[in-house]
Amino acid sequence: MEIFGEIFQISKEKMNDFPAGEAWSYAIDHSETNMTKEDLNLLKSLDKLLGKTDVKGQESEIELLKKFIDTQIEKAEEEQKKNEKLYKTLGIIAGLAAVIILI
Repeated sequence: MEIFGEIFQISKEKMNDFPAGEAWSYAIDHSETNMTKEDLNLLKSLDKLLGKTDVKGQESEIELLKKFIDTQIEKAEEEQKKNEKLYKTLGIIAGLAAVIILI
């Protein structure tokens, strides 16, 4: 969660100079993350909402965004499992190839 802490910190600092939405977008662009472009665009979608609707409206939009993020996390975990098997198999094959070459 330290990634989000950095985003919120930068956003907080920039709210002195920019409206909330622009500060949020700036923070996402200037924080170091390993998120995909799709994930970053999803987070950036909040910039259109911040400060433009009432509290209940913002809460419902944030809840919807949270569901999207949960879906992205599930996709990432599935991708990790798939790649984990691939890398293990490649490691075994590379090891066998090295043994064959040495023999």
